Amino acid sequence: MSNEENISTRDIAKKMIIAGESFDVIMDKTHLRLKDLKRIQREEIDPHF
Repeated sequence: MSNEENISTRDIAKKMIIAGESFDVIMDKTHLRLKDLKRIQREEIDPHF
């Protein structure tokens, strides 16, 4: 997977987390691990709220 694809996948996951989607739905759509999703939430989303 190229770096560009990875960045866009993380952006999609970030938007879905903010929209309130469940981790199961996000993992199914983006193929990221739960560990990755929680890291995105902890490092990129929570500090803004």
